[in-house]
Amino acid sequence: MSLAKHLERFKQIQCENGCLTIYLQTGKTSTDQQKGEWKIRLKNGLKKLEEYLEVSDNQTEFQAFKKLKKQAEQQILALSTNMPKSLVFIGSSNGDIHLQKLQVPVENEFRWEKHPVIDQLETLEEKYPLSGIVMIKKTDVHTVETSLGEVIEEKQYSWDVESEDWKEYVGARPQGETGAALHREQYADRFDANQQRWFKKIAQKIEKESKQKQWSTLHLVGSPDQTSEFAKQLSTHDPKISKRNLAKLKSHEIIKELNEEVV
Repeated sequence: MSLAKHLERFKQIQCENGCLTIYLQTGKTSTDQQKGEWKIRLKNGLKKLEEYLEVSDNQTEFQAFKKLKKQAEQQILALSTNMPKSLVFIGSSNGDIHLQKLQVPVENEFRWEKHPVIDQLETLEEKYPLSGIVMIKKTDVHTVETSLGEVIEEKQYSWDVESEDWKEYVGARPQGETGAALHREQYADRFDANQQRWFKKIAQKIEKESKQKQWSTLHLVGSPDQTSEFAKQLSTHDPKISKRNLAKLKSHEIIKELNEEVV
């Protein structure tokens, strides 16, 4: 389920006996996180909420909180060996539980309200929306669908000289069978001569997918001449063209670099 759909569901949740929302920065990229600072932050954040509720003279809410606190600790600590950069936990006294792993930063926050606190999630959705990245290397076009810094789906299109069409692979690019590698010298001149027509063909496929999946942004990555020519073949998008050389990076690394450009 996309974040947009989760947000719509969260907006409908009302909890008479309380709802626990946790935003926790957990990534192991900094020294303090490597030392387990996130565990201390989690413990202290929950402890403060528990102390507040304990003196509030509402035993029903207090018991509901203790139950959700236990579930939150269990689910979050279970990720200890494979922590994402950050996470969001939303649990309601009605039984709704949601744990969202993220590869983008959040502000640490612990809240107990009558509804989920989704302000940060809404900001993240706006900042890192569902988007498509198109990496162009002449006879190879690699697409990555991404949201919130995550790789959702990858597709590889390689130009097939026999059928004069783009051959599609779902997943990471296949090894040793990309169009750029096959018949490179023999067909390079032929592709250059027909580049506009053949780019138009793949651009139409990608725009169709973009419309179906409701990508908000389309990023083009590649050499200036090829991204410029590809952009001319797009009829419904005004793409964001990266001028940086990202060709040798892996998909998640490219996403990280592009996200840093919008920070």
